[in-house]
Amino acid sequence: MFGRSKPSPFKPYAFGAKPKRRFPRWLLWLLIGVVLGIAGVLFVQEEYLPPRLSAGESRQLTEQYNQASLALQQTRSQLDETRETLAAQQAERATLAEELDKARTGLKPLQNDLAMLKDALPPDPRGGTLQIRAARFFNRDGGMDYHVVLTREASGTFEGGVQFAVEGRYPSGRTGTVTLDPVGLTLSDYENVHGVLPLPDNMQARQITIRVLDGNGRMQAMRVINARN
Repeated sequence: MFGRSKPSPFKPYAFGAKPKRRFPRWLLWLLIGVVLGIAGVLFVQEEYLPPRLSAGESRQLTEQYNQASLALQQTRSQLDETRETLAAQQAERATLAEELDKARTGLKPLQNDLAMLKDALPPDPRGGTLQIRAARFFNRDGGMDYHVVLTREASGTFEGGVQFAVEGRYPSGRTGTVTLDPVGLTLSDYENVHGVLPLPDNMQARQITIRVLDGNGRMQAMRVINARN
C-alpha cells in the first residue's frame, strides 16, 4: 500500500567546508535601483538644474540678498516720504486756491470802484487813446513828489516811459527848465505813476510838462500841470 521513502543520497563535504549561500535576488535588484536612482539624480542635477554654489558663492549671494533687501526698505521709506510730501503740497495748493478765490471775490468790488473812478476822472484835454487823466506835484526836501494817473483804451500792453520837463526857480531867484530822465512805464488800461525825483541845485518846481513816450521815444500824450507848494 505505502511506498517506501527513498534514502537521501549522501554528499560528502570536504573537511572544514561549508555549504555555499546564494545572494538574494531581491537584494540585488534593490541595490541596482539605488544605484540607478543616485545616478539619475546626479544626471538631472548636472544637466538641467543650476550648478551648485560653493561656500564663498553662497556667502556672496547672501550678502547681495541682504543688500537688496536693505535697498528695497530704503526705497519704500523714500516712497512713503514722497507720498507725504505730495499730500502736503496738494493740501497747500488747495489752501492757496481757496485763498485766491477769496481774494478774487474781494477784488471784484475794488474793480468796480476803479471803473467808476476812471469814469469820474476828467478826460485829458488833448484826448487820444492814451490820456493823462490827473496829476499832482509837490516840492519836498529838494525834490519833486509826483503822482500821475494814466488810462489807455486799447488792447495789449504799452511799454514806454513818463518824462517830466520841470520849470522852476532856484534859491538865487533865477528861473530855468530842466528835463528829467524818463520813468519806466508799463500800461494796460489804468496806471498810477508816483514817486519822488531829485531836482538840481534845490530848484523849486512851478510848472511841469508831462510827456508819455513810447519805446522809440515818440510822444503819445502830453499835459501841463502846476506844482503845489
